[in-house]
Amino acid sequence: MAEVVVRGGVVLSCGAGGVTVTESDVVVEGGRIADIRRLTRRPPRRSASRSPAGASSTEEIDAAGCLVIPGLIQAHVHLCQTLFRGLADDMDVITWLRRRVWPLEQAHDYASLGASAALGVAELLRGGTTSVLTMESMSHTEAAFEAAERLGIRAIIGKALMDRWEPGTEMVGEDADDAWSEVLSLLERWHGAGDGRLGVALSPRGPRNASPETWRRCVELAREADLRLHTHVNENREQADRLGASPEGRDVEALASWGALDDRLVMAHCVWLSAAERSLLRRHRAHVCHCPSANLKLASGLAPVVEYLADGVNVALGADGAACNNRLDGFEEMRLAALLHKPSHGPRALPAALAFEMATLGGARALGLERDVGSIEVGKIADLVVVRRDRLHSAPVGFGDPVSEMVYTHRSDDVSHVLVGGRVVVADSRLLTADENLIRAEAEAQRAALLGRAGLPD
Repeated sequence: MAEVVVRGGVVLSCGAGGVTVTESDVVVEGGRIADIRRLTRRPPRRSASRSPAGASSTEEIDAAGCLVIPGLIQAHVHLCQTLFRGLADDMDVITWLRRRVWPLEQAHDYASLGASAALGVAELLRGGTTSVLTMESMSHTEAAFEAAERLGIRAIIGKALMDRWEPGTEMVGEDADDAWSEVLSLLERWHGAGDGRLGVALSPRGPRNASPETWRRCVELAREADLRLHTHVNENREQADRLGASPEGRDVEALASWGALDDRLVMAHCVWLSAAERSLLRRHRAHVCHCPSANLKLASGLAPVVEYLADGVNVALGADGAACNNRLDGFEEMRLAALLHKPSHGPRALPAALAFEMATLGGARALGLERDVGSIEVGKIADLVVVRRDRLHSAPVGFGDPVSEMVYTHRSDDVSHVLVGGRVVVADSRLLTADENLIRAEAEAQRAALLGRAGLPD
């Protein structure tokens, strides 16, 4: 792999001492960060660009006047739902599942799920998200892997395991042995594929969508093969209380009883944990993925993230799916995470630096990849994002805190360049690994076919 140098940017990175800010060149060799050369003079302010072809044997990205950050990491995404954008608005999560999302997921075929995943991955990469943990539906998960491999994102993807019917949602389960056979096939074919970018997660959709036997199978395999467990927990208050009245107890209590509550588990939402569940979470150190936009749009509530952080729990961020967001914008989730908790906890409750860490290194910890990604350090994989500062909404620059600027000012369409594993996949705000027009056209065609199969009521 050719050497790449990202020249002259303001580099932001998380570490043990907090967020560091330096004006530096970042040198990439063999897909990893080989050197970070601090500048001795301030470069001129201009937007990022690539050096002309043939100008040098080293590919250079001129980042002078720009911010350079680790790739954003989202720890809860549904690529299978990108085609559902705008079809399931202004509903609570139970109605949303029953009337829209579950019928649409059942109507997917291989082509429509592939188009949905490709559209989602393209949006994520263009917006500076370089790594994701995703949960797909029961069928056609391989199509999501193919899209991730082709477009160049780093992804840990799981088939939704659902061998149990959860009352109230009308989601139909599948045979446990058939589901498990498919998991093993995905593991053999895709774990470690894409030059190591791709991995398989074990993804029971929720504590009550999968049987205790399936959960125990997942726990055993996760420990044997060092895999992520990924599920939804206590998203909706009524649902959490209703299921909590079952003999197994509330979600986190049930997970603990099956041996699932450890540092391999990523729990999306966690809006309505009881005091007992909070205590279990504090002791067992599972990861929480905060999805602020989705929780607001579905009227699910506001997760007590400040309390989780005070308890020492690692919190990552995720957009969830385009069916309930309706964007996959990591910048928006980072900004909301910093803002939402201030009215009840004060202006310093979740400062910008902490929100930035949640969006980068916090996500890396949740994915089990913190040794390789999540920060800009020598030896780490070069997942990098260049962010332009020459926009009206970000002017004037150079007088405030660049970390606060990143969190409160910038947005996904400020992203100029994206590297995944040292490979430039976005340049000058254009996806290089696929034709964006073809991705959009295929998404439109497949959504029309999907709606025809789903036969949704008005």
